[in-house]
Amino acid sequence: MGLGLPAAIWVAAKLIKLSITAATHGSPGERFLWWIAGPAIAEWLFVLGVVFILRQRQLSLKDIGVWRVGNWRSWVFALFFAALSIGGNLRFLPRMNVPISSAFLPHGFHLFAALIMGITAGFCEEVLFRAFLMTEFANAGYGKVAQILIPGVAFGLSHAGYLNQGFLPWLGIAVPTAFLGMMWGVAYLMGRRGLVPAIVAHFLNDATALPWISFFMVTGALGRAPG
Repeated sequence: MGLGLPAAIWVAAKLIKLSITAATHGSPGERFLWWIAGPAIAEWLFVLGVVFILRQRQLSLKDIGVWRVGNWRSWVFALFFAALSIGGNLRFLPRMNVPISSAFLPHGFHLFAALIMGITAGFCEEVLFRAFLMTEFANAGYGKVAQILIPGVAFGLSHAGYLNQGFLPWLGIAVPTAFLGMMWGVAYLMGRRGLVPAIVAHFLNDATALPWISFFMVTGALGRAPG
C-alpha cells in the first residue's frame, strides 16, 4: 500500500493533466485544485477497495474501529502530536508572506482546498494505514510494535509524490510523516482500536498550514492568492 497508493495517485494525476487543460495551463488556483484532485480520487478509491474487501469477509469499517471514539488518553496523545506538527508547519507561513491566522481561518479557494485535503487525508489515510493495515498485521500475528512501525513506514512512503521536489525535500517530508503516522498508530491502539482521535488529529494537521505550503510547492505563487 505504501507504494501502491502513490502509483495510483500518479496515474490519476496523469489522466487529469491529459484530459483537463486547466490542470497544466490554468491559474495557480486551478492548477492547485486539480493537483489535489488526483490524490483525493485515488485515496477514496482505495477506501472503497477496503470496504469491498471487508464485505467479502462479512465485516465493515465499524469492525476495524473507524467509528470508535477511543478514550481520553488516545485523544490527548493524537492531538498532542498533531499540535507539534502544525506548529512546525506554521513557521513556514511568514516566509511565504502568509499570515498565521490564514491557516486557521481560510476563506475562498483556500477554505475549499483545506476541506478537501483535511477530510480526504484525515479519513482515507487513517482508514487505510491505521485501521485497515494495522488490523491486517494484527490478524497475521504481528505484535503491537510491528503493527505500529510497518504501517508507519508505509505511510511515509505513500507520500512519494513529493519526490518531484527532489530527494532531500521528499526525505524531509517522508521521515516526519512516517513518525507522525506511528504516533497516530499508538493512539489507535491506546484507544482500544478507536480511530476517531487519529482522524480528527490528521484532519487538523492537513487542513491548517499544509494547504498553503502545498500551494506554494505546486505553483510557486509565493503568498499570492490563487485566482
